[in-house]
Amino acid sequence: MLDIDTVQQIRHYIRKEIDKTKEHICYGIDKLDNLHYAKGKLAALEAVLQDLKDLQNREDSVDDIDQT
Repeated sequence: MLDIDTVQQIRHYIRKEIDKTKEHICYGIDKLDNLHYAKGKLAALEAVLQDLKDLQNREDSVDDIDQT
């Protein structure tokens, strides 16, 4: 897997994109199609963030098993 600094940078970038998308949903939507697109983008970004967390937890638990 990637080193911890790279993972943190990816998480930071994803969180910034989530914040920008939320801001856009609140203040920049002018059509219903754009709202659906933004909601889908937000869901996808949150899913990627959760996947990163799950992968890191899985890797941590594998490391713990290997050490015992």
